[in-house]
Amino acid sequence: MINLPSRDEMVITSYAKINLVLNILNKRRDGYHEIETIMQSVNLADNLTITKEEGIKIECNNPQIPVDKGSLAYQSAEKILQKYKIKSGVKIRIDKRIPVASGMAGGSANSAAILVGINKIYNLNLSVEDLRRIGEELGMDVPFCLQNGTALAYNRGEKIIPLPPIEPPLWLILINPDLEISTQWAYHNIDLVGNSKRGGDKMKAMLQALKKGIPREIAQNLFNSFEEMIIKRYPEIEKIKSNLMKGGALGALMSGSGPTVFGIMQNKEEALKAYKKLKSEYRSIWLAHTI
Repeated sequence: MINLPSRDEMVITSYAKINLVLNILNKRRDGYHEIETIMQSVNLADNLTITKEEGIKIECNNPQIPVDKGSLAYQSAEKILQKYKIKSGVKIRIDKRIPVASGMAGGSANSAAILVGINKIYNLNLSVEDLRRIGEELGMDVPFCLQNGTALAYNRGEKIIPLPPIEPPLWLILINPDLEISTQWAYHNIDLVGNSKRGGDKMKAMLQALKKGIPREIAQNLFNSFEEMIIKRYPEIEKIKSNLMKGGALGALMSGSGPTVFGIMQNKEEALKAYKKLKSEYRSIWLAHTI
């Protein structure tokens, strides 16, 4: 995260993520699913301005984002302020660019940014590990969003092993078809038979591909346990993948439980060419790269 601190105010960049591999293993006794995933930050991001103020106030330029006491942003601020007995509060302004409910962890990224910002402006001197423990109580993607980059996540997704950054960065086209896909529905309906073995093989191959940093090999080993099931219900996902491949993508995949689809391009020039070709067809499309 990029922090521009002053005594009473801080602006934090809150990055989206994609899943290069998402392998759903089995359902746990606690109701969650055991997963293994490789998450990757991209430069599509929100900006959060966090200011010392009495109480907790949330503002957002996107009316779809809840800002009341039930919102994740409010709960994130409340949790850290109460835990460390901060009697004052914060005003949080969210300038939203990451699409809502897109499979790119926008809400979790904002939650992580809020924890980092409050830690800084109130001089709490909390370590990343301290913040991660708080983050685990707020959402499974929050621990990853506290560190960003490239990482292997496992258990429920909250346990993180950092991986070396992808060098040079991958150039991507991101397309969101503005569908609403319930994550709860996706987990409830997933068929795990045969899926975990295929996902495990892809995970091993992806870890090797990441070491080499060759875009084509990375693109050939993309995998998402949800994708096949979700495409059956939302064929638009498959159409986007097909259009990305026709536009020169080396590989394409739905991120998380969707609906955002990303295509890995050979280089910046090919990415620009595909972006120009596809932007007339899709309203929510971004040229991006890994960070």
